Amino acid sequence: MPHFILFIICLNLSLVDDPKVVKQQIVEILTQPEFQDTREEFWWKYIGEDLTPDKTLPPSSEISFEFIGIIAKIFELLLWLIFSIGIILLIIYGSRWFKPLHPQKKDNEIPTNPQIWHSGVNIILPTNINQEAWTLWQSKQFSLALSLLYRGALSVLIKRDGLNIDDSATESECLRLIKSKQTVELTDYFSGLSRAWQNIAYAERKPSDVEAQQLCEEWKRYFG
Repeated sequence: MPHFILFIICLNLSLVDDPKVVKQQIVEILTQPEFQDTREEFWWKYIGEDLTPDKTLPPSSEISFEFIGIIAKIFELLLWLIFSIGIILLIIYGSRWFKPLHPQKKDNEIPTNPQIWHSGVNIILPTNINQEAWTLWQSKQFSLALSLLYRGALSVLIKRDGLNIDDSATESECLRLIKSKQTVELTDYFSGLSRAWQNIAYAERKPSDVEAQQLCEEWKRYFG
């Protein structure tokens, strides 16, 4: 309402020619009580999200964080690469690495010392090895019979033919050495004897009686 009154007064004063008179009258009007009330008004204004980048960190810090992130990614890739290579190596060489954990097969390997081991007793090899082996076979001592043939053959090769076979040599190592030093016929017989021994020692598969008898009879031909 006071604003409306002031508007009417100003409209009337605009008709007066003397500006000084107009100014004086306006001042007098504004000093009236109706124009002395004041108030403050506040309101919210939406200005949107602040999308400006954070200016608190210097540019050098931003570069450092980016560099650390790159290093972390490279390190992660290296870890995955090492893990993958480890899995591949485990698949390829796992059987060799875990072989020492199964020493029971090594216990069945026959040393090349010309004494036979059985049930913890050392026995000197007999002179008629093939006959004694067949006697053991007929008495159901299958493993001992083949062991006697096998160890007897190695004893003859060491003493008679001068083969240098280590006491710790395995069947496969003995066979490779015999192949390089002996005839084809002797090598074939020893290969069959070694295979028969490995089957009964490692897999508990014995040959037939006919096969065992043939091994005993042919043994004398090559080692008697």
